[in-house]
Amino acid sequence: MVFLIRFVASIVVWLILALSAGGSIAATVVLWWNYGKRKSALDQIPEEEQVQSQQQNVTAFLVYSIIASVFTIILLLIIIVMRKRIAFTIELFHQAGKALSHMPLLLIQPLWTFIMLILFMAYWCVVLVHMSTAGKPKVHPVTGFVSYEDPEPVKYFWWYHLVGLFWTCEFILACQQFVVASCITEWYFTRDKQYFRSPILKSVGRLISYHLGSIVLGAFIITLVKIPRAILAYIQLKFKDSTSTCVQWMLKCLSCCLWCFEKCLKYLNENAYIIIAIEGSNFCSSAQRAFITLVSNALRVAAINCVGDFVLFLGKLAVVTITAFIGLAIFGNKDNALFYAVPMLLVCILAFYIADCFLLIYQMSIDTLLLCFCEDARVNDGSPGKEYFMDRDLMEFVSNSSDALDNLDRKRRSDRVIASNDVELDQADDRDVIIEGAVAPAVEVVSPREANHEEIEA
Repeated sequence: MVFLIRFVASIVVWLILALSAGGSIAATVVLWWNYGKRKSALDQIPEEEQVQSQQQNVTAFLVYSIIASVFTIILLLIIIVMRKRIAFTIELFHQAGKALSHMPLLLIQPLWTFIMLILFMAYWCVVLVHMSTAGKPKVHPVTGFVSYEDPEPVKYFWWYHLVGLFWTCEFILACQQFVVASCITEWYFTRDKQYFRSPILKSVGRLISYHLGSIVLGAFIITLVKIPRAILAYIQLKFKDSTSTCVQWMLKCLSCCLWCFEKCLKYLNENAYIIIAIEGSNFCSSAQRAFITLVSNALRVAAINCVGDFVLFLGKLAVVTITAFIGLAIFGNKDNALFYAVPMLLVCILAFYIADCFLLIYQMSIDTLLLCFCEDARVNDGSPGKEYFMDRDLMEFVSNSSDALDNLDRKRRSDRVIASNDVELDQADDRDVIIEGAVAPAVEVVSPREANHEEIEA
């Protein structure tokens, strides 16, 4: 599915846009036609015989027609204005597919991340059990249940253990994001991609050697938002049976604001990791550079987030559909399977989340290619000596695309001429050596050490 997206993205996106625009225009025409039909029928009825419900019906169709017209005009303007950005998003899907085809092992990174998270959660649960039984046991005289009284240091250690859970989980996820960003960056800034080799191990080594501190800082920033969310969730649980609607409403609003703030920080962190992979700078300066780049390319970012997320959602939906079809084909042929709706539902939900984990690699690749493209366009201008690293198809989306393509063609022709001249000189040298060997006797080459040894013997 990951490799098929690069081929079907263009068809799906333009088909959906065409259907949306055509459907909006058709719906608007139908609404105005119904309004005109009902208005003409109402005008033929004398005013004193008109029913109020008929007038309200005509007014409602007028309002619906105006709203549909405004919506259609806005949609068409957005498509016209964003058509080049949408084409750029589709091209990024193609480039991400090319990059992942060079690094197919990058698609199993979620598997290693999942294993690391499982191992850490097992360790965290073992420590949690030891902490729960760290106090002195007491037996209840009536029920016979055993309870433990936490010592004073253990009471504070609960918070440390909770912070460690959030921090470490975010750190493991951030490591995956950096490795993916580093591999895609290495592919983008390699001019001769024919001899490109997968740099996954190199990216892991770069992460461990140089950028662990930046990843830890980024994960800690997300943890600072997760802790208040956990506290609010605990308070909401305590006030669940409260009759105060105002308190519950305020808690829900605070939780929603913190959720939105966490999503924004995660998105900024992902782009900061990409800048770290490109420039090798620290976290703070990389986050600043990522924020400036995203703001200056707001329309491209909006197109990628809207169109790209929708295409990836269709990919997840396709995985769920295929899984459901296979499940129905398996269970439908078994007579002893009487009730399999709930297992099928659970399998489809699991398939959706598994597809989401693997398609996150594709999404991270697209975001990385976007920032690589922006940095490439910022540093280089396509002139001789400052050629773009981007693919030829991506050069159509820079301002001086024609000059850049001409310089690229000129550079390739000059490289071919130099290579052909080198081949001709080598062939000429070989011919001279053959002719000299045929005319003159063979001359034995003697090393300086052997020459000195012969002189001493003489």
